[in-house]
Amino acid sequence: MEIESKNSALSKLGGTGCLLFFALFWSGLTLAFDIFIGRSAFQQIQALGYSTAAGSVTHSEVETVDGDDGPTYRPNIKYKYSVVGKEHLGDRYRYGQWSSGGRSAHRIVASHPVGSHVEVYYAPADPSDAVLTVGVEGMDLFLAMFMLPFNLVMLGFWIALGGEVRQRFFSPSAGGARVSDDGRCVRVRLSLWNPFFSGAIAAGGLAFAGTFVIGFGFGADPSLPVMLVAWGVILGGGAAVCLYGYWRRAEGGSDLILDEFRQCMTLPPTLGREEEVIVPFEKVVAIEVETAEKRGSRGNVSHSYLPTVVFTDDKGSRRREPIVDWPFEARAQGLASWLRERLPIEPS
Repeated sequence: MEIESKNSALSKLGGTGCLLFFALFWSGLTLAFDIFIGRSAFQQIQALGYSTAAGSVTHSEVETVDGDDGPTYRPNIKYKYSVVGKEHLGDRYRYGQWSSGGRSAHRIVASHPVGSHVEVYYAPADPSDAVLTVGVEGMDLFLAMFMLPFNLVMLGFWIALGGEVRQRFFSPSAGGARVSDDGRCVRVRLSLWNPFFSGAIAAGGLAFAGTFVIGFGFGADPSLPVMLVAWGVILGGGAAVCLYGYWRRAEGGSDLILDEFRQCMTLPPTLGREEEVIVPFEKVVAIEVETAEKRGSRGNVSHSYLPTVVFTDDKGSRRREPIVDWPFEARAQGLASWLRERLPIEPS
């Protein structure tokens, strides 16, 4: 038993280490792209406060960039402008200009022919730092949409790690389940799933699908109105799923209820129960934790843990009813211990 316990502890420690490794690896890549995209968007917003000068286009063509997946294109525009009598040359259309499909590049070049007059935005502290367009554009919002699923996965890694640390070092009451007490009834929210996660997953799914829809339909540099509509759908869909989840959870249909006035507990209609099961406190014999083994389609084995109430029914027979099915043994044991103290019941 001692060897098994040590092996189990080492297995959990190894699982946490793997999770930490993937979290760091994923976060490093994701944050690198986030910083690049965010810096470009910040510079574009900052450029709204730049000074302006009259300029003219000296060179304008679509530049082809060969890549592994085929050629991409970007506008190559050069211009000249004067600041306080000193002539400057510029070649930046905007901060963070990415190569993309030919549609956007040809549109930009067509609107800036050689010899055309342009308004140049330059940094007052450094007149050589200039762009032809300022503010957030559709491309900025498209890149943010592309990165949203990756950022949500990164957030999920760190939330999972936070839960591991909380369980390992802080031993939250009732296994981490939310407990509310109105003076008569104690409600234990057995669902550990936060509706916010459902909303985030919905938003991430919409963003993932939207990347393909807009990418194929409008290219990687869509217009700002198109992206505002897309983000409205993403945020609206995520918020709707989140609010629906909170509404369902507020109904309390899956809560465990300890009625101090009637001296009984009410098990919710879950885990195969078609209706609530009411168990008087005096009938409770023990609170145990059962282990359920689940075998996947590929033969892999996983375990879940079921805090279970053992009680005598009206016929005097001993009966077992699982309270909840959790994938975390520490949480299940924590809830069982809390119930034993609350009722109180001696550990079996």
